Amino acid sequence: MFKNTKLNKTYNFLLKLVIITASFGYISYQLIFVENYKKLLSLFYSNYSLKKTILLLFLISTLMVINWSIEALKWRYVIKKVENISFAKALKAILAGLSVSTFTPNRVGEFLGRVFILQKANPWKAVFITLLCSMSQLMITLLMGSISIVIYFVIFLSKQNTFPSYLEYIFIGFLLIFNFLFFSIYFNVSFISNWLNILLKSRWKKMKAYLRVFSFFKFFELRNVILFSMLRYFVFSFQFFLLLLFFGLPLTIFEGFFLISLIYFILSAIPSIAIAEIGIRGSVAVGVFDYYFNTSLNLHVNYKFAVIAASSLLWLINIALPAFIGNFYVLKLNFFNKNKHF
Repeated sequence: MFKNTKLNKTYNFLLKLVIITASFGYISYQLIFVENYKKLLSLFYSNYSLKKTILLLFLISTLMVINWSIEALKWRYVIKKVENISFAKALKAILAGLSVSTFTPNRVGEFLGRVFILQKANPWKAVFITLLCSMSQLMITLLMGSISIVIYFVIFLSKQNTFPSYLEYIFIGFLLIFNFLFFSIYFNVSFISNWLNILLKSRWKKMKAYLRVFSFFKFFELRNVILFSMLRYFVFSFQFFLLLLFFGLPLTIFEGFFLISLIYFILSAIPSIAIAEIGIRGSVAVGVFDYYFNTSLNLHVNYKFAVIAASSLLWLINIALPAFIGNFYVLKLNFFNKNKHF
């Protein structure tokens, strides 16, 4: 018994060391070796007043706190089905999950950081509930991106005759069907849970018990989770919009939000690892704005650098800073416990 306890403590220490080292290493790599940040700092020093820069950073940082607070409220709302936790504990779980996710493919480590902060809930049940929470955010990203694509086709591409009209209609129809199916699955997740419970064989008894958590959610609860996700989407989109304006892009609110929605839509469909994420973010953003500016606007500003600078600063404030703070909460996690195992 004593030997197992000692081993568990050793494994906990080693895993925490790996997570924190990887997280610090990734963040340090981006800050020190990525050239964009050097250019970004020089741009601040040469072109913007200290007062204006401080005001911007304060506003974006405040929105960052609001962003992750909404996510904490949303996760607390869904996880109460298996364990009641405070807002403070939910926020710690979000930050710990963010820290773990920085070096994992498509941030799958986020689940690990979150569920192990719980004391009573079964980790698998918590994972499936967290998956439902993440699914709601993805749905909003896809929905807003789909709307933006339709706007892009109807307002811009149709004037240029870039694609045959029937291809545009087919693609728009595909988007409508895709979103309808996605939302249908989400709002009928309870039925799907019951169906899988019948379909799975007896040897999957434990998995059936875990999947049953989906049946805990009623329609109005799923709707509330969607509303949380929608609110959070507008917060981090507004952050991006403010940064683009700050770096000199003459965008209206309409242009900004539909182009930003296109960027997030494309990013959601690209598999990535964290070490390449900032490069992918910047290249996708530049690609979207590049096509739009070249076809719709005549600009005299260096919009490519402005887009990269805005993307980089948004990553620094929204991801790097919270992940850095999250490392301190990772130290308190207990990954190896007789009452907590997958």
